[in-house]
Amino acid sequence: MKRACAIATRLLVLALAAQPGLISAGTATSTSKTSAKSPGAADTTVCAACHGANGEGSAAAHVPRIAGQSAEYLQKQLDDYASGARDNAIMANFAKSLSVEQRAQLAKRYAAMSAPLLSEPAANPQQLARGHQLAYQGDENIRVQACNSCHGPDGSGVLHAAPYLAGQSSEYISSALKAFHAGLRKNDAGELMRSVAGHLADADIAAASAYFANEGSAIRP
Repeated sequence: MKRACAIATRLLVLALAAQPGLISAGTATSTSKTSAKSPGAADTTVCAACHGANGEGSAAAHVPRIAGQSAEYLQKQLDDYASGARDNAIMANFAKSLSVEQRAQLAKRYAAMSAPLLSEPAANPQQLARGHQLAYQGDENIRVQACNSCHGPDGSGVLHAAPYLAGQSSEYISSALKAFHAGLRKNDAGELMRSVAGHLADADIAAASAYFANEGSAIRP
């Protein structure tokens, strides 16, 4: 999958050029044509190379599930990739080639999608119990608030506030938390996620990731 993503990056310009409704040619005419398209008309061919045909993501490549994620959250991530606020070479190349309107169109397209859940390796009961504690109660001893206080019941997401975690692969959740922990990802409002992740040990990151992937996935479509 990583090789597929790399190939997608090298072919990005050609692929987008073949979809005139998705990428602007830099003229008023092409911009107006793009703006006139409905969200459902957005072409997702390039996105599918990494995120899957239905936005289901890829655990092995640490690529997130984006199907059914809120359009507001998805557009913010695309905007952050384009501005450099969130760092990823593949996504930056893609996002920078799109106008604000085109990024909004793609965000709405994936927000309206549903996708099958990826299979997850079974977690041990102790790990799931710790993940449940972090999700519902947090841990005062390490100054970590409950995940659900921001991400909603069982990580179902809160519109205008936080993305869903339920149904994301444990691999992706773990990689995201580690990026926040190390300060490599910096596009969280008020540095909230960096503050939380910075107090989590590797075992806690694994527990929370396994919980939301295995237990929380039951509430995703």
